[in-house]
Amino acid sequence: MHPNEICNPTEIQWQPVTVRLRGGIERKVCGPLQGFEILNRHMVGPNSNISANAARCCRLALERKMTPEQARQAFVAATMDQELRAN
Repeated sequence: MHPNEICNPTEIQWQPVTVRLRGGIERKVCGPLQGFEILNRHMVGPNSNISANAARCCRLALERKMTPEQARQAFVAATMDQELRAN
């Protein structure tokens, strides 16, 4: 997905976050469902505490037990952690 593409509507959304996956592919993440998928399938070292917490937050947002914005913040922290580990 090109970073400028419009996100597909999902049940729960947050302000889009553009992440760079392995191989340099950029993807726009528009909600906790997409965030959960990215964390579980595409992140290097998904067993880190920060990534595990972000995945848990995304799941809680999907269950409406946490706000999407809180889950987004955890997701951003996990992606920043991944970038630091890659460098």
